[in-house]
Amino acid sequence: MTILKEFLAQDAPARVRVLNGEDTDAARRGEKKPVVRSECTYYCPDEATARRCIEALEESDRRLRERPEELMLWDWQATYFEAEQGNANGGGTVILGVAWYEEDFFADRRDAWFGVMHQRIYKDLGIPLENIEVFHWRLIA
Repeated sequence: MTILKEFLAQDAPARVRVLNGEDTDAARRGEKKPVVRSECTYYCPDEATARRCIEALEESDRRLRERPEELMLWDWQATYFEAEQGNANGGGTVILGVAWYEEDFFADRRDAWFGVMHQRIYKDLGIPLENIEVFHWRLIA
């Protein structure tokens, strides 16, 4: 317990889950096995921007859930918010995972985050491209 108290005393950043995803809901994933995972981070300078980002992801997830199962070639993983220490405006980073279930679909869509449609969304949310990072991870186990 002493280690935990020391950690908290350092004002260490904490991630708070704000949306569930396929990695936090076994029924949602079902029998599908991800072949690749993407991690997307969106730096939001203030609380209003973070809220807009999270609400947009929630709406996107709602639309994704309406697709027929055979079109579910990818899915959102849980979304987290990590407050930026010392940011008086309530800003921080929204962290989102993507599970990819089909290798060819991933190869075709891996850079969708950089496309015109997504750039328009980011602009509407107030998140410039330099505040966005996307990393892809191949699952080997």
